[in-house]
Amino acid sequence: MIDRLLVFSNPEVQKLLKEDFIPVAADDWYQRRRKDAEGEFFRKVADQGPRSSGGTRQGHYVFTPGGTLLGYNNNRGADRRLKMMRESLKKWEELPKEARSTALGERGKIDERYVRALPDNVQVIKVYTRVLEKRGDQLVALPEKKMGTLTAVDHLWFKKDEVKDLLELVKKGGGEFPKELSRRIARFHLLDNTRGESLSWRKEEIHTMKLEVSSEGLLMGEFSIKSGDEKMGYEGEIRGKLSFGRDGGLSIFECLVIGEHWGEGPWTRGARPGRSPLGQVFKLSPATSGHDQIPPQSIRSSSAYWAAE
Repeated sequence: MIDRLLVFSNPEVQKLLKEDFIPVAADDWYQRRRKDAEGEFFRKVADQGPRSSGGTRQGHYVFTPGGTLLGYNNNRGADRRLKMMRESLKKWEELPKEARSTALGERGKIDERYVRALPDNVQVIKVYTRVLEKRGDQLVALPEKKMGTLTAVDHLWFKKDEVKDLLELVKKGGGEFPKELSRRIARFHLLDNTRGESLSWRKEEIHTMKLEVSSEGLLMGEFSIKSGDEKMGYEGEIRGKLSFGRDGGLSIFECLVIGEHWGEGPWTRGARPGRSPLGQVFKLSPATSGHDQIPPQSIRSSSAYWAAE
């Protein structure tokens, strides 16, 4: 994660990407499993690199439209990435003209098991997470711009029929949030992902998740989540508001989560010692931009995400 941050914040890398490459981002977990033309193309490219035998194919690849690998690198810092990109450009320039393009074939049937495109019946909530520190009687962001102190972003998905249930709840005077929504928020989004990909909580690790909405649309809640050995956990409060448009969909969904997090997972090393302040903001997104339509990190098991079981 630190290497990636250094690479893509480098001005020379940014300039090369904008002027000489067509950037494409995809999740290796999905791509290497897909049994369709896109998955086959990804594996064709990856098999030419050092990660050709099973497991993760994670990394950065430079390849031609026809799938010829020109360069590969993974988490090696800006200098090595720049060297790889420049060497790849030199190889590209040495290719015959006919090797620089390819006719597009039929896309064919898509392997829906590994596609998480934003459905038409879903509204998107942006989830911003950032570590905090206490200064006097205030909680503030850490001033250093380094790995772990920057804002992490994920997306929470609500189905529109779930939103309608919320609307009916508010119309009836408010009450406890639907259990599926509360569990989804707790298990998959009350996480510290500021240093990497955090493991989702298991259902039995949610000791308390109380979230209510009033007849005025005010959100109030508290939570306590702990791993089985209690070496990792998150406890805090939720405050916010929601409202609905004429079509019955959400027009506002905003909430602030303030709590204390402790511990680390296998891909989130480097946690601060003890219990440390963590802040999160949940905010409705129009989802008109491509980056707003990126699926939730924890939706790899689609049925588990929606049911939160």
